Amino acid sequence: MSMVSEKSALRKKMKEKRAALMPDAYAARSHMICELLWQMSIVREARRICCYAPLPQEADLWELIERFFAMRDRQIAFPRVYVQDADSRMDFYEVGSRQELSEGAFHVLEPVDDGRTPIDWADALVLVPGVAFAADGSRCGYGKGYYDRYFSEHPGLVRIGIAFDVQLTAELPPLCEPNDIRMDYVQTEYRSYAACDAMDYETLVAQISGSRRFGKAPGVVCSEAVCELLGRPQDKLRFVHIAGTNGKGSVAAFLTEICVQAGLRVGCFTSPHLEHFTERIQIGHTQIAPEDVLKFGRIVWRADHRLRVSKGLSLTMFDYCLAIALLYYRQQSVDLVVLETGLGGRLDSTNIIPAPLVSVITEIGLEHMEYLGTTTAQIASEKAGILKAGTQAVLMDQPQETLGVLTTRCEALGVPVHISGTVDADGHYRGKNYEIGMPGAYQHRNAAAAIEAAGLLARTFAQITPQAVCEGVKNARWPGRMELVGERPQVILDGAHNVHGVRALVESLRTWKPQQTYTFFMGVMAEKDYETMIELILPLAEHIYTLTPDSSRALSADALCAMIREKGGQADVCLDEQHLTELIRARDADATCIVFGSLYLIGAVRKLFLEGILNIDE
Repeated sequence: MSMVSEKSALRKKMKEKRAALMPDAYAARSHMICELLWQMSIVREARRICCYAPLPQEADLWELIERFFAMRDRQIAFPRVYVQDADSRMDFYEVGSRQELSEGAFHVLEPVDDGRTPIDWADALVLVPGVAFAADGSRCGYGKGYYDRYFSEHPGLVRIGIAFDVQLTAELPPLCEPNDIRMDYVQTEYRSYAACDAMDYETLVAQISGSRRFGKAPGVVCSEAVCELLGRPQDKLRFVHIAGTNGKGSVAAFLTEICVQAGLRVGCFTSPHLEHFTERIQIGHTQIAPEDVLKFGRIVWRADHRLRVSKGLSLTMFDYCLAIALLYYRQQSVDLVVLETGLGGRLDSTNIIPAPLVSVITEIGLEHMEYLGTTTAQIASEKAGILKAGTQAVLMDQPQETLGVLTTRCEALGVPVHISGTVDADGHYRGKNYEIGMPGAYQHRNAAAAIEAAGLLARTFAQITPQAVCEGVKNARWPGRMELVGERPQVILDGAHNVHGVRALVESLRTWKPQQTYTFFMGVMAEKDYETMIELILPLAEHIYTLTPDSSRALSADALCAMIREKGGQADVCLDEQHLTELIRARDADATCIVFGSLYLIGAVRKLFLEGILNIDE
């Protein structure tokens, strides 16, 4: 039997089970469903609700709907179906009372056709009828596909499937296809089912990763709202807050290792991850366990839905990760959280924390100019937004145009300023000697900023001794930054994904081997200033192979290759993993290959090496 036939047979069976209910049971069970729905915060708080007029034997929600109509701050809509050979579709229309409905297609009450326009709500709660449901949100309708098509065009809506308990079946999920849109919740007369409770770790992470990258509202607004629902976990924690264009992750790594060496329970929140989602949220050297991602991810998933329907706010992937991290760190009672900003500072999702013990701002350059400003001074002003009265500031030394903006903000808030310099080539800094465990000339500046911050933290944590600082700087590691992953030929990975990063990479390579040229493998995001990145790398390039990172925002390898050739460089496209292996193996044993650019690319190539999939020594 085909899947279509199996679903048709299941639909028939479930209709018969529903029809077998005693006539007086429909009203009683419908009342129970209405009561349970009203007990759900997401239903009580929803400002816009898309309802349905029940067919005989469907759960009757009129009791609840009349309650909505009586509330002046609610907007209610019902569907109208157009049945045409070429274009059969369903749209929702706002109505003010039951009297604005009349019988339409399939003998269902619909909004009267009086010229009103369809709604286009992106943040509504939708109560959805159907023939069969499953606890994971799977739904089987009447076979016409109207709701599935509507939801595919309006993906942000929060969907609650409405059913009697007899309509639930475990037979349904295996029969569902990609175009069968799952419900977020299913409500019966006995209980509510949340689709997230049926998700495994991989599915939930895929859901989080599929969230939009940028929200309609600033990140700080969304994260403040969700953390309010979650009991403000940030208020129970102490922080080091790090902003800047480049070096944030490395400074976080140095500081985290210093705290580990001091015996502190230190959380470290960074982004993006290279290989595994859990890299973003760590305590010391230990990544958050998948079961904790599930536990806290489900809590945040529900809170996200409440925000959508009550405030029109929708969490981004970064907001999700931050909320999970704060819940986890609060539960784990960490001593300190080293918190890296995502984008900017003033409006960044992380800027909901109370005044941190220390605020670090690393080197600032032109980045995300559509959001942060078109000059370094404007971007510095945004980054300076993390500074709060009561903190201490470590500012990386940089041009006065930028540094002046930061120090002016500190003066206005009464924040003490500490300017960090550079650990010199012999390891000297502020009268002490340090061995920097992470390669790359740029790490000398990052290490200095971490050393300054650690000195300030020592005023709160006596465990942070000079010895702990030295050991932390020596033992810190930050994957994907001048990381050696292959020998003969050498293969180095570096996440230089913007102009400042590439400039630092070039400086490190010239310091390391002044006369050598390299084979580069490059892949970047389309919004980056890749033209300048190419110009910086060309003097060191024997040959450049281009790749397309695994991201919808990636610049194609073909387009990048064409640009390199236009600028006089030797370039070709690297087609796939096998081609990458062949190209590296073809280099001389004493050659050095540099893979750089997008962290999506670095993470993918690093995984190939660490899992032995890409083995140049065969």
